[in-house]
Amino acid sequence: MRFLVIFIALASGGCRTWVESQALLTDQARRGVELCRAANAGHRQVVAQLHQLQRGRLDGAFDADVRDQPALAADWVVEHRKAYAAALDALHAAQQSSLAAVAAEGENLNAVDAALVRLRHLQQIQTSVLDALPAPAAGPAR
Repeated sequence: MRFLVIFIALASGGCRTWVESQALLTDQARRGVELCRAANAGHRQVVAQLHQLQRGRLDGAFDADVRDQPALAADWVVEHRKAYAAALDALHAAQQSSLAAVAAEGENLNAVDAALVRLRHLQQIQTSVLDALPAPAAGPAR
């Protein structure tokens, strides 16, 4: 039985230093994921601001175009309204695409963090197995 416990401990990660190193790396990776999550929240704000600015520029361009017309003909107004509507649709599609990309990035970060949590749990199991083993006998003093 003792041989089996030692074999499992060695097969599941080796010595205590190795397991502790793995745990530290896992904890560091989780901190990195948290930093990426903070950046992801910043990306979401940047996307919102970018599309707000683009909408303002589109509105300004349309307004300037209308003001530059000496006389507003019905056909001109209809054609420019269609172009404005198409530009709004394209802007909305780009915004939705950007938001979907940011959301996918967040979901990927959540998946990475979940995997790291599972890995940390396995490392805790390794540590508890190592803790259950008897301490190695001290060698002869030299």
